[in-house]
This record gives sequence, structure tokens and C-alpha cells, in this order.
Amino acid sequence: MIRLNISQQYAKIEMTTERPFLGIKTTPPKLNIETQAAKLEIRQPRGELEIDNTPFRASYGLKDHGEFLRDCAELGRQTALDTVARIAQEGDRMAAIETGEDAIVNMAAESNYPPAPEITWAHLEKPIIRYTAHPPRFTPVEGHITTHLEWGTVDFDYRPGRVNIRMAQYPSIKMWTTGSAVDMTA
Repeated sequence: MIRLNISQQYAKIEMTTERPFLGIKTTPPKLNIETQAAKLEIRQPRGELEIDNTPFRASYGLKDHGEFLRDCAELGRQTALDTVARIAQEGDRMAAIETGEDAIVNMAAESNYPPAPEITWAHLEKPIIRYTAHPPRFTPVEGHITTHLEWGTVDFDYRPGRVNIRMAQYPSIKMWTTGSAVDMTA
């Protein structure tokens, strides 16, 4: 009897794997800001004050040269007119003999008594006051901002995974026969 023997060897696969690796390293960004504050400079120049006392002083008799000369000229003119009027009046008194007055004696007696002084109420002029204000001067100085940006970085370290496949054992089928085909018993 012939026997058929079959031996089978299965395939064996050997797999080695290496996991993938992803390493991320980051540097944060930096923002540097430098500021310079705005400034406002204000200067106030002094005003100018002018006081002119000329009208005030002139109203109580203290005058400058020009006004004093004008007043003296006017006083001289008025005195000349008053003197002419007085002389004319005295002449008229002396000529009026019909009145029976001793005019020369009376005029001499009147000239010994000076006239009573006059009191004059006068208005005092105000001094002229002028004030010139100067406006303030503004000098603005603008503020300043300086920025400096350092970018952040992202570094990747990527190593892909690996799969190594190797045939550790190939499949095979062996067939063989045992026994003989000849019958020996007959």
C-alpha cells in the first residue's frame, strides 16, 4: 500500500516596528515696547503795564515842559488882556469927573489890599493805564513709541515610523510516499 505523506510548513513573517516621533520645541515671541511720554511746555510771557501819569499830574499843576510853556503863554496873554482891561477901566474912572470921586486916591488905596485868594475845586484826571497781555506759548513734544518684535520659533523634529517586514520562514509543502506499490502477498 502506498501512503501519501504531506508535510506543510507555514510561512512566517517577522515584523519589527519603530514608532514615529514628533518633537516640537517652541520659543515664545517677545514684544519689547519703549515709550517716551508726550510733553507740553507752556511759557507765559509777562504782560506789559504802562502807566502814564501826565494827565493826572497836569491836573494839579505838575506839567511837562511843553504843556508848562503853553500854559505860561496862555497866562501871559490873559494877563496882558486883563491889564489892558484894568488900565482902560482906571482911565474911565479918572475921566468920570462928574461923579466927584477922587479916583487916584481910591485906586491907590485899593491897590494896597490884594484880592482874596481863590479856591478852585478841580477835577483830577485819571492816569492812563494800559496793560498788554501776551498769550501763553504752547510747545507740544510728541510722545514716541518704539516696538521691537522678536518672532517666536517652532522647531519640528519628525522621524517617521518604520515597519520592517522580513520573511522568517517561507511556506513549503513536501509530499512523499511510503510503502510499495507491489503486493507481496500474492
